[in-house]
Amino acid sequence: MKRFGLFTLFAICVVGLAAFLPACSGGGSSSSTPGTTAQGAANLSLTDAPGDFDHVWVTVNAVWFHTDPDAGPNDAAWLKYPLPSPVTLDLIALSNGALSDNFWSGIKLPVGVYRQIRLFLVSTYAANPPGGHSHFNETVIGSNTFALRIPDADNGISIVGTFAITEGTTRHFSIEFNVGDDVVDFNGSEYILKPRLECFDLDNAAAIKGQISTDGTFTTAPKFVIKAESLSADSTHHVIHRVTMPDNTGKFILYPLPADTSSYDVVIRGIGYETVIVKDVPVTKGTTPAFDPTQIPLLTMTTGTDYAASASIAAPTGAWADFYQTLTSTGTGTEVPYDIRFRHFNPLTGAFTGFMMSNSPLQWGVYSSSTITLNTVNPAEGVGGYQAVAAGDGELYNPSAFPGSANITSSSPTVTFAALTVVSPYSANTVTGLISMLSPSVMDNKMNTGVVFAVHRGLITNAISTFAGNLPLADVSSGGTYTISDLPGGNTTALPSAFYGIDAAFWSSTPGFAAIAFPPEVVDLRNGNGTANLTMFPLW
Repeated sequence: MKRFGLFTLFAICVVGLAAFLPACSGGGSSSSTPGTTAQGAANLSLTDAPGDFDHVWVTVNAVWFHTDPDAGPNDAAWLKYPLPSPVTLDLIALSNGALSDNFWSGIKLPVGVYRQIRLFLVSTYAANPPGGHSHFNETVIGSNTFALRIPDADNGISIVGTFAITEGTTRHFSIEFNVGDDVVDFNGSEYILKPRLECFDLDNAAAIKGQISTDGTFTTAPKFVIKAESLSADSTHHVIHRVTMPDNTGKFILYPLPADTSSYDVVIRGIGYETVIVKDVPVTKGTTPAFDPTQIPLLTMTTGTDYAASASIAAPTGAWADFYQTLTSTGTGTEVPYDIRFRHFNPLTGAFTGFMMSNSPLQWGVYSSSTITLNTVNPAEGVGGYQAVAAGDGELYNPSAFPGSANITSSSPTVTFAALTVVSPYSANTVTGLISMLSPSVMDNKMNTGVVFAVHRGLITNAISTFAGNLPLADVSSGGTYTISDLPGGNTTALPSAFYGIDAAFWSSTPGFAAIAFPPEVVDLRNGNGTANLTMFPLW
C-alpha cells in the first residue's frame, strides 16, 4: 500500500470510488441528494495486504459521502447509507491478490463529483457481537483471539479524493485494508487499527505473479514481504503501491496494481535473508491473476543476517517510520532510495523496539521473462545502514528530513526523532476537557491504566497515556481534567479539516475492569484550541 502520509494526505482513491457508498447500503436512505436524478452504477469488492495473523475480522456498519473533502462528521449534507445489518468479514482471506465477491453489485448512485467517503466499522465493544466472535472486530493468532480496537469508530474512517460518477456506466472498484502494517499491538492484550485505506480501479489495473524459494524449498518463517514500488512524484524516492506475502509454496501475487505506470520495481524482504530488488517489471492494463499477468521467474533467496532496531518520536504518537536503502553500481541510471521497511510507532508510547533490519548486502536484477540474474551490491547507506524517515498524516505534519544520510546501522540501531512540525501555515493546537465516570460509585478506583486519543479522519494523530506519564493516574481512577497538545489546527489561517474525534480507553492493569468514552466527542480546531468533555462507560 502506498505510504501517502509521507508527503501528502492519503487522497488515494481513483475516479468513481463514490460508488462504494450505496453499494454498502444495500438500500437505505440518504440525508441529502446531489441535485440530479441521472445515475451511474458500480460493483465493489474488498481486498487486503496480508499480515502475520491467522484472521483479522472487521464489521462494516455504514458508509457516508460528501462533496466537501473537509466536511466534519457533524456537518450537514452527508449522504448516509447504513447497512440493513452489519457485515463481518475476514480480511486475511482477501490477501495475496484475492478479491472478495462483489459484496455490492450494480449499485446506483446519482451522477456527480464527490470528495470524501467515511467508512464506518462497528465499535469493537458494542453489545451483541456476531455469532462465534467475542467482539465485532478482532484478530486471531494461533489459538489466541484479541480484540481489535477501532479508535473513534462512531465518526468513521475518512478517505479523501475526487470521485466522479458518470451516467449509464458501470465501474469496478476494490477497497484495500493493510493489516500487515496498520494492525498494531496496543497494550499486550489488544490490537488497534491505524487505518489508511486505499481504493483500486479494477478497470485500470494490472497483475504481477511470481515465486520465491529458500534454497530449493520454501519456509514461511522469514515472513517475506513483496512490494511493488515506483518513483515518487518528485523522483526523490520510491513509494509503495501494493504489498503482498507469499503463500506456503512461495508463490505471490501483486494485484490489483494501478496500470497508469508501465512498470514497477519489486522489492522482496525476509527476516534472515538478503533483500532482493527486481527492476523494471512491466505491467499491462487489464491483466489479472488469472488472465495474462506479468510472470517473474523463480527467484532463490540468499540467507543473510539481521539486527534489532528501535525508534521513538517526541510527537505525535500516531506517526510511523519508513526505512530506506539505495542501490549502487547498477548502471541503469540515477538510483534513489527504496522503501525497505515500515513500522507504526506504538500509539501509547511513541516508540517501538526489536524491529528486525537486514545487516546484509542488497541483490538486484533487471526483469526478464526467462531468467533474472541477481547482482550483489552494498547499499549506498552502507551494509546494515538505512535512511530513517518519520511521518504522520501528510495533511497535518511535515515528515522528518528526507533524503538524508544513513541514520540507523547495526552498530547504532536506535533512532530518536524530534517532534514533527505542523504543515505551514497552521499551528499546533490543544484540546482540554473533563473526564467523568458514568457511575462513580461503581467505577471509581477500579482502573489504573489508560489512554486518551485524538483521531483525525479515523487515523490516530496523538495520544496521552499513563504509559507515557502525561495522563494523570487520578484521571483514570476517578476522573479529572486532561490536555492533548500538538494537534494541527487553524489560528490566523483556518485549517478546514481540523475536526478530531476524542476517544478514551481505561482499564485495570490486571484483567477485571475496563471503560470506554461513550460516545467519543468531536472537537473543532479549525480556528484555534478546543474543548471536549468525556464520559467513561463501564464495559465489565
